[in-house]
Formats: sequence, structure tokens, C-alpha cells
Amino acid sequence: MMELKVDRPALAGQDIDPNTFQRVWNRVMPDQAALPDNAVPAVPTVPSAVQPELPPVPDCPAQELPPVPDCPAQELPPVPDCPAQELPPVPDCPAQELSPVPDCPAQELPSVPDCPVRPSVPGCPSCPAAVCLGEASKADAGRLEELMALAKAGTLAARTLVRRSNGPTAKAMSLLAKNHRLAFRRLSAAYFLITGKRYTPQCLAPVLPSYLPLALRQQFVWEQRWEQKNRQAAQNTSDPCLKALYLELAQEGAFHAGTIRSLLEQMG
Repeated sequence: MMELKVDRPALAGQDIDPNTFQRVWNRVMPDQAALPDNAVPAVPTVPSAVQPELPPVPDCPAQELPPVPDCPAQELPPVPDCPAQELPPVPDCPAQELSPVPDCPAQELPSVPDCPVRPSVPGCPSCPAAVCLGEASKADAGRLEELMALAKAGTLAARTLVRRSNGPTAKAMSLLAKNHRLAFRRLSAAYFLITGKRYTPQCLAPVLPSYLPLALRQQFVWEQRWEQKNRQAAQNTSDPCLKALYLELAQEGAFHAGTIRSLLEQMG
């Protein structure tokens, strides 16, 4: 039980209310109602922990290790020599006679056909054949320029018709534009081989009527003109390569005109 010692002046100096402390005292110590003037709460004392002193650790005595004995030298027994072995002689291979190789039967190769004789220059049977697409064909340069301009104009007109039409008509005009673009490239390549120069015609898109059947009619007339120009060029050239090219382009013009005619017949 905690022992109480009351000291009222000390309580007043510690901010403790003496009346409150008196009520607590009366409740805890009912048999001793009178509170001594010098009573103050006793503060329990905490015993200080006393650590025992440990005895000092004795030093370990130095130990001397015994010396390692040297290993005695050991003499290994000598390795016995291997006995000599005589290999048996290799028997000689018996001679073999090979059968003779039969002779290959003679084969007759087919004869090389003679090269066809090249046609001579028109109007001169004894003259050698002229080389096509060479400097000798420079007379066709102006004709090639005219046909290249027509081919480019035909391409532009066909593209305009593709934008104005649909269905089978648009498909046919797209093929027509593709053919004229290819014709321009073929003519341009021939022109370059003959002259060594490139030619780019300045062409404007042709003006076509707004009414589609009338525009197709105008293109039909143009395709007939294209066919005639190429046939005239084929008749006036002495170059066999250019002649074949002109005739192919003339056939395309006739085919295009027939296609446009068939489209107009379906519209009617």
C-alpha cells in the first residue's frame, strides 16, 4: 500500500488543489479523516539495476604445431618394353582385266536450216536490206511527231469520257485510253531510236460536247482519222519496223471506232 505524506504548502506549489486532494484522501483513508499538513503523495523509488562484474577472460596459451614430416621418395618400377610384332605380308591383288568400252554409235545431227533471205530495199532488188529504226529512217521523224501528238490527244479525250460515263461505257473508254497511252510510248521509243532525242508534244484536252452520245460521236470520228493517219504513214515509210507499227495502230483505231459504234447502238 502506498504511503501518503501530505504537505499542503508543497501541494500549493505543485499546482495541486488541496480540496481535491482531501476528497481523494477521505475516500482512500476513511479511518483517518484528518489529513496531516505535511502529507504529500509518496513517489515510489525504482531500485537501480546492479550489474555484476564478470571475471576477466584468461589468455589462451600459444600452441606449437608439430612439423609436417617430408614424404619419402618413391621409385617407380620401370615400364617393360613392348615385344616387337611382325605384321603378316599383304597379299598381292590379282590382276583384273577390264572389259573394253563399247564404241558409241554415231549420231547424225539434224542439219541447220538456212537463214531466210532478208527482203531488199523497195525499188532496188540488188541493194542490201536496210536496218530498221536507224538513221536511214530520219524522214519519218516529222510523221512520228504528228502521230505522237494525236495519241496524246486521244488519251486525254478517252479519260474525259471515262469521268462522264459509267458501266460498260466507262470500262470501254478506260481500255481505249490505255491503248492510246501505249501507242504514244511505242511511237516515242521509235522516235528516240531514230533521232536519239525525246519529243514531248504540248497538247490540250479536246473539248467534247456535254451530251454523252454527242461526245462519243466526236470520238468515233477521231478514231477514224487516227486509223487513216497510220495507214498513210505505213504507205509512205521505207522502214519495215515502222510500217508494222503503223499498221498495228491503224487496226486499233478501227477497233475503237467499232466499239464506240456498238455503245451507241445499245444506247439507242
